[in-house]
Amino acid sequence: MTWGDLLQNWHCQIECLVACFPHADPEALVRFRGNRDLLAEYIADTHELTLAEGFEAIEMRLLPCAGRPADLLAAE
Repeated sequence: MTWGDLLQNWHCQIECLVACFPHADPEALVRFRGNRDLLAEYIADTHELTLAEGFEAIEMRLLPCAGRPADLLAAE
């Protein structure tokens, strides 16, 4: 799944985002639609990561899991 694919269905992806990033607030995530920089900063801040790690987390965890049901992610 690409970033563009994710953006097309952003509100439906909130549950998956929270599954990927459990310290994230679903209401806060809604505000970051389309802004990868702000999302990476928020993920870094809420998960005690550096900004570079926040960007990496998005690439490694968000995009691969965005197409997967949240209940499967919770079982991992």
